[in-house]
Amino acid sequence: MAKERVTVCVPPCDPGDVVQSITVAMAPYDYNRDSGVGGPDVETWWDYWQIGGRGCEFLVVPGREDDPRLIRGAKTLSGEPRNVPPELCDGGPRALLDLETPRARAAAEARRAFEAWQEFASAHPPGRAFGAFRARHFADPENYAQAQAVEDYRTQPVIAAFRDDPELREIVGGDPIARLSGDLDGLVRDAMDSALPSNGLLTLDGRWLDIANADRRRYFNDYLDALPADAYAVRVLYHG
Repeated sequence: MAKERVTVCVPPCDPGDVVQSITVAMAPYDYNRDSGVGGPDVETWWDYWQIGGRGCEFLVVPGREDDPRLIRGAKTLSGEPRNVPPELCDGGPRALLDLETPRARAAAEARRAFEAWQEFASAHPPGRAFGAFRARHFADPENYAQAQAVEDYRTQPVIAAFRDDPELREIVGGDPIARLSGDLDGLVRDAMDSALPSNGLLTLDGRWLDIANADRRRYFNDYLDALPADAYAVRVLYHG
């Protein structure tokens, strides 16, 4: 049982009716529902939920921070008051959500990491990603222990030097050979696709999709981009 977030999309409505619209959209996935004969067969379920995008709020289109159609959850799960900055919201009509800035930031960070790693790695002999050592361990665990695989990976000159450079590690992140030695355009696209998705997406037609891979992350972005301007997208925290 875990607390996760689903982005719930509901048709255009009065702001005062958004919670009821979300309630209707979430109902088929209620763990305690009485599905009855012919009821929907679903794999995802929840036993309680509330509006809340803490940590994954949407950015508001600049200049629209006070629009009354924006949705901001008032309390945390523990009942404490929530103070959401004006530039953020838990949801609102798609036209009021700034979907491009998070993508642009993610793209810039990916390019910066790629370029920093390429420049750094060029001064050292080529290294191999940890996956190569791990595969060797799995192929012959008795003669090539996991600890040895880790040691062999870490003692490669380029990785040893990388581990001694905390500033570069902050920019680049983990396992740089695996992540940053390929196609820059693909890396940037993946970063952009990962900037907005929550754990799940509940579509206007009632489909709950787990956002668990690159294809689903891309679909999430495409779906929000195509959402009618006055339809709502709202971050919902649920326990399931």
